[in-house]
Order: sequence, then structure tokens, then C-alpha cells
Amino acid sequence: MIWHPRVHPWTKVPLTALLALVFGSCASTGQTVAEEVEGTPAVLATLPEDETESEAQAAEPTPIDSEFDFDSLVAVIRSEAAEPRERSVLPFGIVWTPAAPTEGSAIAFRVLSPRGGLEPEAVVGRFADGVVRFGRIGKEWVGFAAVPFDTEGQQQLDLEFRFGDGSMYRQAVDLQVAARDWDETTLSVAPRYSSPPPEVQDRIARDRAQFRAVLDHASPEWLLEGAFESPRPYDVTAEFGQKRTFNGELQSRHTGLDLRGQVGTPVHAAGRGKIVLAGDFYFSGNGVFVDHGLGVYTGYFHLSEILVSEGDMVDPGDLIGRAGATGRVTGPHLHWSLWVDGKGQDAGGLLGLEIPRP
Repeated sequence: MIWHPRVHPWTKVPLTALLALVFGSCASTGQTVAEEVEGTPAVLATLPEDETESEAQAAEPTPIDSEFDFDSLVAVIRSEAAEPRERSVLPFGIVWTPAAPTEGSAIAFRVLSPRGGLEPEAVVGRFADGVVRFGRIGKEWVGFAAVPFDTEGQQQLDLEFRFGDGSMYRQAVDLQVAARDWDETTLSVAPRYSSPPPEVQDRIARDRAQFRAVLDHASPEWLLEGAFESPRPYDVTAEFGQKRTFNGELQSRHTGLDLRGQVGTPVHAAGRGKIVLAGDFYFSGNGVFVDHGLGVYTGYFHLSEILVSEGDMVDPGDLIGRAGATGRVTGPHLHWSLWVDGKGQDAGGLLGLEIPRP
């Protein structure tokens, strides 16, 4: 048997009173009294209209026959209230390109609300252990998913739709990812690029830190409008994902797509976005990063000249620089890169993605 402080023998603690303690309101009639004794939670009682608060306080403590764990009940109520309730709605239409995804190539997902259905306020997703950030473009929700190296077989896109009333709806879609065969090549470059001397190690570390600071940030909404375009005539000289050996010793993975370009030939922005980093980097030479929103970035490297500044907004086809042979290269070209959710992806795959206009 336990004692509750100052509870009348005629008083029962109704559910509405308990909810009032948690949420600050009471739906029952009469006066409401909330007392706190020696740091314990307040006990709520509803008084008859003809009894005053002073009379209630004068009453002696009365034993309650069954043990009542008030703290636990309040914790449960608060926990349940914090969790968004799941609602039942018509399934959303989900389409993606490419229709047959492959490892190393990003996927563009488009979500369409069912006819006459509720419009979500936010859509979030997960795919292949990564985050899929969705944003509105026109009447659709569009999100890019990274497909890392060595991802193949059946994969699942998990979606969560969040509504203005605090409720949510979950939906999942399965799709098959095919493996790719990667080329291998051996290249000869200046020794300082295969075995960098000690005096440039700090510069290399600074370059990498700048890259990560950019790529680990995801702008909160799309800057993109419509499909991507090739920054140069699409003449590929080295594929994305190529396994490379430099000077017979250094092994690496080619994380960009090389397009043919003589020194001084124009390089254009592939899509609408913001210039977030432009500079001279040890391995990449003169380079430019464009933020397209929601964790999607393109990069343009080995330029002979940079024609934009950080903070500039660019549209597809805008001139951003000129092809060159700066950094670790065997000859002039454009190294075109794509990152989604911080992971390198095949930039060439952007050209086949279906992206709506606002």
C-alpha cells in the first residue's frame, strides 16, 4: 500500500486530468488543483463546484488500495505523443531513371502524389546505406541516390512521407542493381604526382579538407532546374571507375569522367547551381565545384582558366572555364566529376536522368 498526498477518498484521477498534467489543459468540469509535494509529480483532482480549494487542502492524506506508478504513466503518455502516428493513404507513384541501375551510377527518383491524395510536407529516403534527400521540383518530389562501388543485386528504397498534422506514411520499393566491369590502365606522370614530396603534403591535406567540407554539406533545397547537359562535346577519353596504376607503383580509382578538350576550349556548367569552391589544387589542378542542391555536386578539373567566382549562380551552358592540363595529367582534357551524398558517381549517367522543370 502506498500513500498519495492530499487526495480525497471521493476523488478519482481521470484520464483527462492525467493528459492535462502532460499537455497543460483539462477537459473535465469543475476547478482543477495541481499540487507538488517534496519534488514528486503534481496530483490532479477535479473538485465539485461547491467545494473550495482551501477545503481540499485541509483534508488528511488517504490511503490508496492499489499501487499506482504515476511517473511511468506520464512517461508513456509523453513518449506516445512524441512519436508521429502512421496514417493509411493511397500509395505514391514512384519512378526512377535509369530504369536498370548499375553500380557507380546515381539514380534519380521521382515521387508523384496519388490523385486527390494528401500532399506531404517532407519526403526522406534511404538507399544502399545512404541518405536520399528529396525536394520539390514543380509538382513532384525528386531525389538522387548514390550507388556505391560493389553495390549489386536487389536493393530497397525506403521512403517516409511526413504530413502537416504530424502523421507520416512509409513506403518501400525494390529494384535491381547490376554490377559493372571496370577497365584497368597504366599511366606515366611526373614523379611528384605518384610520390609527392614532403613539402607538398600539407597542401594536399588542405585540398582534401576543402573538398570534404564542401561535399559533406547538403543544401536544403534543389537549385537544379531541368535535365543536365554535357559540359563539353561528349567524347570520352577515360571512363569513370577505371582502375589505374601510376608509374608502376601508385594504384587508384578514377572518380571522374574524362572528356576530350584541347587547352583553351570552353567548359560549360552541366546544370543550374551555385559555385561553392574554385581554386588551384595539387592533383586536380584548376577546379570548380557546383552545388546543385540536396547533396548533389558536379566538379570540373585540370582547367587552364577559371572564369567564375565562388558565390556565382550558373545555368546549364554557362561558360565556367577552359580545358587544360593542370595538376596530375598525361595531356589536356576535362575531368568531369559527380558526387551524391558525398560519394563519387559516374557523371556520364547524369545525361540520361529524367528531371522535371519547375
